[in-house]
Formats: sequence, C-alpha cells, structure tokens
Amino acid sequence: MRDILDAPQLRMRLLHGDAGELDRPVARVCATDMPDPRPFVTPGALVCTGLVWRQAATDSDRYVGLLAGAGVAGVVAGQALHGLVPPDVVEACRRHGLPLLSAPQSVPFSRIIEYLAEQAAEVRWRRVQSRADRQRKLLSAVAAGAAIETLVADFATEQHVSAWLLTATGTVLAGTGELAETEIDRILATALAAPRLPAVTAGALRVHQVGAGDRITAWYLVIRPSAPELDPYGTDLAAVAELYRQRRADRQHLDWELADRFPMPFTEQHGRTESAIVCEIHVAEAESKPVAPHRRVLPGGVAGAIDRAGAPVAGPGTTTEGRDSRFAAAAGSASDSSSTAPQRLWDGADTAAGLQAVRAALHDALPDLVTSLDREGRLVGVTAAPQAGVAEGVRRRIGRIAPALPGIRLAIGVSARQPEESLAGAIGAAAAASTAARDDSGPVAVRVADIDSAVGLLTAVPGGLQRRFAERVLGPVLEYDRLHGAGLLDTLETFLGSEGSWRQAADRMHVHLNTVRYRIGRIEELTGRDLGRMDDRLDLYLAVRTLSGQTAPV
Repeated sequence: MRDILDAPQLRMRLLHGDAGELDRPVARVCATDMPDPRPFVTPGALVCTGLVWRQAATDSDRYVGLLAGAGVAGVVAGQALHGLVPPDVVEACRRHGLPLLSAPQSVPFSRIIEYLAEQAAEVRWRRVQSRADRQRKLLSAVAAGAAIETLVADFATEQHVSAWLLTATGTVLAGTGELAETEIDRILATALAAPRLPAVTAGALRVHQVGAGDRITAWYLVIRPSAPELDPYGTDLAAVAELYRQRRADRQHLDWELADRFPMPFTEQHGRTESAIVCEIHVAEAESKPVAPHRRVLPGGVAGAIDRAGAPVAGPGTTTEGRDSRFAAAAGSASDSSSTAPQRLWDGADTAAGLQAVRAALHDALPDLVTSLDREGRLVGVTAAPQAGVAEGVRRRIGRIAPALPGIRLAIGVSARQPEESLAGAIGAAAAASTAARDDSGPVAVRVADIDSAVGLLTAVPGGLQRRFAERVLGPVLEYDRLHGAGLLDTLETFLGSEGSWRQAADRMHVHLNTVRYRIGRIEELTGRDLGRMDDRLDLYLAVRTLSGQTAPV
C-alpha cells in the first residue's frame, strides 16, 4: 500500500491509514461498485471503487465492513461521482481498519492496475536474477569442496531461516539447531506420507525431497521460514544437496558391490561388544481377490545365516550385479518425480532397488554396520554396539520408514555375541529371531534373541507356535475355568511365582492353604503333569508366561 501511495505517477492522497496498515502487501487489484462486493474480491486485494454503491451515508459502514470481512488490503476511492470522498467513507475505513487512498479524477483505475502489473513483473525478474545468482554461488561452493553443513548454515543465514538436512530414518546430516526426536518423527511422517513434496508439516516446517525416486533413500531439506509468506528458495539448496547424497550413495553401493561379489567372513573382534542383525523382507501379493492377501516370504532359515557368518556368498539366486533375482515384486509402479505420491518400495521393473533401499536404511540407523547378503537373500550384518541399543535404534528409526513400505514387512532379528561364543552363533540366533518375527504385526517387527534363559529362548519361536504350545499344555485348564470359574490359571501363575510354596501362594491369594492344594491337584489331573517334576513344571511355567504375554517380542 505504501508503494502505491508513494508512486508519483499515480498522485494518490492518503485519507486514512497508519504505518502498519500501509505496510500490508497487495496481492492483486480489482475494481467493483457492486452493492455486495464479496463475490468479486479476494484476500489481499486492493479494491478500486467509484462509490456508485453509496446512495446514503449509512451505506458506507455496511459496504466497508463487507470489504474488511473479505480480508482486502485496502481501498482506492474515485472522486468522479461525488467530486470528493465523503467523510462517512473515511470514517468507515477508520472504524474497520482499512487504509484508504483517494485517486484524482485524471487517473483511471486501469492505470493503477497497469502500474501494479509492472511492479509485479519487476519483482519476478529480480527473483529470477537472485535465484540465478544463488545457484551460481551454491555450485561454486560445491566445486570448491565446501561441506554440506557449511552450505546449509550459509543458506539459513542469508535467508534468515532455520534449516536442517535429514535422512529418512532421522539422521540429522546438517542443521542450524537441535531437533527433538518427536519433531523428527513429525517431519518424517510428512516426508514419507505426503501425496506431494514439498509439503508443510503441522509445525509450519517446509519439507523438500532431496533426490528423485523412492522416499527411503532420499534426504529431506527442512526449512522453518521466518515469515509465512517467505519463499526461501529451498528447491535450489535441495538440488545442490542431491550432489552430496548421490556421491554418498555411489560410494556406499560400490562397497556393497565389492562385499557381495567378493564375500569375506565377518571379522570377529574378541573382547568387545558385537551384535548381529538379520533382516527378512516379506512382500505381499497384489490384491486381486476380495480375500485376505496371502503373504509370501522370501527364503529364510537359520542354516544360511550360519553359513554366511563363516563365508558369505552371493548365492545362486544372486546376479552379478549383487542383487537377488528371486525377490518377489509387489504390485505398483514407482515414479522418478519428487512431487508425486509416495512410491511403493518395490516395483516389477527393479526389485534390486528395493533391497538396496532397506539396506541403506539399516546402515543409516546403525552407522558402523557391516552387511552382506546371505545365500537365502536376507540382509545379514554385524555392528559393534550393545544388543539393547541396536534393537531400540532399529525399532525406532526403521519404524519411521513404515509409511513408505506399502505391502512390505520387515522381520528383523537381533542378537548379541556372548563371551566365548562365535559370531556365527550370534548370527544364527538373530536369524531365528527374525523368523519368529514373521508372525508379529506391523510393517516393521523387531525381535531380540535373548537365548540365555528358557523364557528368552522361547522368544525365538514364532508367536503362532508359542500360542499353540500354550494351548496344548493349558487347554484343559482354560476350558475348566471357562465352565466353572474356578480360577485355576490364576492359582497356577501365583503358585509358580511363589517358587512352589503352598503357604506363600495361599497368603498372596488370601485363600486357605487346602484351597491351593486342591486347585494345584486339579491342574495336575487336567494337564497330566506333575508339578513336583522339573520338566513338567517348566512346561507349565512357559505356557503360563506365553498366555500372559511375557514372551512377546522384546
């Protein structure tokens, strides 16, 4: 509004408007004298009116109120009809907070429209020039060997914004400040599930995709503008960041190519913590029938993982490009555009890309991970990190890519190498845990092979098999409780938790000692097991733990 007032060729006169009102941006110009202007104006518009609608002084407050409610930037009033702008119009603009300019009779509204069009064209040209200069500067910095952290920091300083560069699993590669894990979760939820990118998160952060193709191997440039309408040219920095992303991906793929084509045994580091990880990839069949989709599992088993620990091989199903030709393809196609709906991880044309995407995500979640493919097509890796940290890191960070895994499930097993245990043993335990994770729900299932106890060993058994075991052992007890409400299962759980003490169990349950004796005797009759025998007591203990959910994935 101030620019229009100060333009000498328009000769505008200010009738009302304080400093804040005159600083309002003008998005467009429209001219109207209709009694109800609302269908013809839009927010941010400068409204030019000849005051034809004003038949009486009382009309001004109503009309200006309609303009203010529509969110216009200001009003230009002509003098041709009345010879001046009536005071009631000025008062109405003051009451509703709209700046009011008066146009001389010799200046038609068309000249105002032409002036604003010329100004808009000049602004667009300056933006083009500025963007070209910025691109040249960024490319010069890349050629000079500048780090991506430096480019992001310089960009944020020049544009007066906050900016970060993230991977799909949440690694912050560069940034102007700390990001909380919850905020990273929100950013990646938008990045991986938005129909199109760039997109805006609930916290007004703009998310640009770095790299065309799948959303798992892409990076994400996140910008918090200093003003809602500011355009910080994030696409320019995203395009330059792609050079760094591709350079890292090429180096990573070369390492994998060498590892898969010329396999070597994993190096055992005695005396330090090591954990093994095995990842099976399950691909759902295309849904062509109105029935529950049959889930096809890529080949798996413990033997291949153990063989892999001794001497990793590319396997007969793997091509010379280091990709498993037996991988199933999910229905759907991927697009090369970054402004399209999220691509399916696999498509029929390139199943290897999907495998590499999951592999890249695992390496990103566990930076020192060393991986290769076993002869059965699974990802097998070793990392110098404790078991609990590996499991939590994989569960949280690989879980973030779940929105980009339509029809795909990852079954992941983790196991620590115990003292005096070979790495092959840890990989075998992790492979068993990944097999057990197949029955778990959710797109990313993680199980820890805690095999240093009987209960922990049971976690390596698939969930469905655990439940069948418990039902076979305790089925008669469950049925008896259902028919008679005898509380046998609760009594058994309390008795076992009391280390087999009749008195302690009775005290905990607030019942007579003989009641506990009677119920335990009834359980022995129904199950055919003797709680005085260690093996029978172990069967019942594991069955009770399974039914109570205490052998669920760690």
